[in-house]
Amino acid sequence: MKKKLKSSGNGWELYFDKPLLKLLSYNPDETKVLITAKNDCLVVEPIEEEEIEKHPYSMIKGFQKSGKNGRALYFPTSLIDYIEITPDAELLDIVIDGSIMYIRKAQP
Repeated sequence: MKKKLKSSGNGWELYFDKPLLKLLSYNPDETKVLITAKNDCLVVEPIEEEEIEKHPYSMIKGFQKSGKNGRALYFPTSLIDYIEITPDAELLDIVIDGSIMYIRKAQP
């Protein structure tokens, strides 16, 4: 699936509608996700509350309300720079494997 980022303050938002979050088994009001960078990819996976303290220096995010019925994940500019994307001009490619999302720069 290909998606575009939306500018948000000093970073970028990635929008998800409720049906997609349901497909991932994410409860957008409660689910926290662990975001890690591997190679040219961001890996987003759900993390349980009791597991959070085991990752003190990791990026753990919740979903923010965005639009009428959706939610968004906020990414600081440094993470977007890591996957070498120009958000105003390029798309992200998102691959879903179970409840894990792999986010990378879309290939032309």
